[in-house]
Amino acid sequence: MEILRFIFSRRFLKHLVIALVLAVVLPGILYVYLHVFTRHGEAVNVPDVRGLKINEAAELLSGNALNYVVIDSVYAEDAERGSIFQQSPPPQSAVKEQRVVYLTIYRMTPPSEVLKVEEGMDERVAEIILANKGIRYEKRFEEHQLLHGMVVKVVKKGESLTPEARIKRGDRVTLVIGQRSDEKTLLPDLIGFKLDTAKVYLSDARLTLGSTLYDGSVVTKEDSLAAQVYAQSPTFEEEKQIEAGSIVDLFLSIDPKRFEAPADVGQEENETL
Repeated sequence: MEILRFIFSRRFLKHLVIALVLAVVLPGILYVYLHVFTRHGEAVNVPDVRGLKINEAAELLSGNALNYVVIDSVYAEDAERGSIFQQSPPPQSAVKEQRVVYLTIYRMTPPSEVLKVEEGMDERVAEIILANKGIRYEKRFEEHQLLHGMVVKVVKKGESLTPEARIKRGDRVTLVIGQRSDEKTLLPDLIGFKLDTAKVYLSDARLTLGSTLYDGSVVTKEDSLAAQVYAQSPTFEEEKQIEAGSIVDLFLSIDPKRFEAPADVGQEENETL
């Protein structure tokens, strides 16, 4: 009887009505809030900004109530630098306003690559390395008895490059490849010449400079620039002919005594520059 009296009491009925109202009204208020503040069901289509400059893409995205962030860059030689390469979400995707569109652009400057091509490397291997790094090249063949079919040097604008040199993608170099020759050439007499002059004579004779060796009198850089050839290998003889592309080693000094009599280069203690 007490339970029935409580159920039909005004206090219980009052709380029951309040509970029912809250159960109906609160979900309704929450639905309206989410609908208004999250714009449920409202969306915009992502415009296609690929190929546009970044400022053009920014203006178009902003006009569609969208934001953007540049997250990456790639390089392509034939692409318009600074233009959009890729976007996410893709074009025509339905997204909510203020959504961030992630952009990948084409680099303004090409990346640099370490050359990694060195003397004595197989011709085909060197070509593959250069191609994979995006470095353009042309081949030139040079008579060389030891490096037949192998890299003699890599040249850019007349300067020989080391394997650790950095080259920009798209730059052009000359890949010099050695080849044997059955032809004979006169061996020049290089005694008394400085190194630069000796190099010219060797090049004119289609011969290759081998080791450049200095004696103990050569200490400083200035000494090496002033040094002269006092011996060569093979040794000079009148009308002596050797195969084109052969190696010629040079021995240099600034000691006047070296030039007073023929030197026995086999007994000299020299060090390679």
